[in-house]
Parts: sequence; C-alpha cells; structure tokens
Amino acid sequence: MTTHIVFGLSSGASVKFALKLLNDEQVVVMMDDLMWGPLGNVLLEDIQELRLQWWGQVLTDEDILEDIPYLRESYKKFNEWANALKDNDSLLFWIGDNPSEYTGLMCLLSYLPQSIPVSVVMASNAYYKRYGKFKPRFMGEITADKILPLMEDSKVLTPRVRERYKRNWMQLVEDNGNLRILKNRQIVTVSEDYFDEEFITRAKKISQEKMYRKGDGFFPAARLVGDVIGHQKQMVMDVVIEWRIRCLIQMGLLSYQGSLTNMRLYSIKPVAD
Repeated sequence: MTTHIVFGLSSGASVKFALKLLNDEQVVVMMDDLMWGPLGNVLLEDIQELRLQWWGQVLTDEDILEDIPYLRESYKKFNEWANALKDNDSLLFWIGDNPSEYTGLMCLLSYLPQSIPVSVVMASNAYYKRYGKFKPRFMGEITADKILPLMEDSKVLTPRVRERYKRNWMQLVEDNGNLRILKNRQIVTVSEDYFDEEFITRAKKISQEKMYRKGDGFFPAARLVGDVIGHQKQMVMDVVIEWRIRCLIQMGLLSYQGSLTNMRLYSIKPVAD
C-alpha cells in the first residue's frame, strides 16, 4: 500500500480530497510544524512531550486549551500508523518549497524504516511546470483538483539523496535551535528572533497608513500577522508570528492596547526610536 505523507491541516485536507477515489492508498498527516521548536526523534514520546512543552510556552492560554490536546492526539495517531508499517508498504511525500515540509521530510526519513521505498513530489516546482502562473509555497496553496496530476512528477529517492537529507537533519538536531529556514535548498538553523526585524519594519509601514495615523498609529495585531503571512516566503505560522509580536512587546519595541489573550483583541504600534 502507498501512503501519502503531508504536513499540516490544510495540506492534509487538500490531498485527502484529491485522492479519495484511490482506494488502495491512504493519506497520513503530520500536524506538528518542525520549522519551530526543539528537534529529535518525533516518534518517541519524550520528544513529543518536549515539543508540546515548547508550544505551551509559545501559544496563548486560549490556544493552549485547544491546540495542545489536538497535537498530542495527532502524535498518537501518527505513531499508530508508523508502528503498523510493513516492508511491502511505500511512502510518497508531498513537499513544497518551505522549511516546515522539508524539515518534516528529513525527520521522517531519518526515523522510519529504511527498507521502505520512498518517493517525493516536489510540489512547488511540479505545479509551476504543469500549470504556470504562480509557484505555490506549500501544499495548502494547491487546490485539490490540481493535485492528482502532480503525481506524474514523483521521483524515487535514491539512497544517496536519502543520506543527504539525513545528514541535514542530524545537523539540525546538533544545532539544538528553535527555528529553521530554507536557504539554498538546505534547511539551516537560525536564531528564533530571525524574523523580528522584518516584523518591526512591516509594523512601522502599517502604522503610517492613513487609516491608522488617525488612531495615533495603533493598528490590529492581526493586521501585521496577515501582512507577514502574505509576504514571507518561509511560510511562518500565524500563532508563531503572534508569539513574536508579544516578545517584541515584552522587549519594549512595540506598544499595545487591549488584551494579549488573543491577537484579535489588541492593537500595536512601533515604539518611537
């Protein structure tokens, strides 16, 4: 049986819908975003708990109540699937040009049985080659009706390529950082404040827009979150952007009005230089 592996809720929904007529194939979704947080063998419970603790420090109290139990349950289901793998199974990964999906690929290649054949659809390039117009950054940007033809571009990973991905993964684990980005077709570790300067620059620009100057420069925090998501090629999650906004507030680089319990309940503006 072929198992399609995707990363993230929206990507999983699209691929499941696209492949619903292929009865002999299944879709497995890894929900956790390995672009962020501590790394290790995510098939082990202690690493899963380590990551959940990290997310508990990042998420708001409101998000923790929903997201942590959901992630814990998703890990349980993923482990059940991984433990049931057989040598006659095969894996097909769907990977876009972003650090989340690349890091997930490298992680699972390192810890799933090496005897199982692995193929990959490099979805960003495959989509652009077939359809043109734009190059999706991740699987969630590809509509379900355009996914199935991309399987024609799947390629079997050779032992040499698998080993290269595993070496990249081991370097990330050794780096012991909390943020990875995609750079020159490699995943590299950077400081967790890597995007902060960009966030401040965008905040200053938004604060000067006419509609916000009337309110002394304050604008909804969700406005900055959406602006970053729309422009950042690395595909940063909304909850992580909002976490860094709260960090910038704590550092005195942004001021705010409202309640920090939810990004839609407070407004921000850059602190004057």
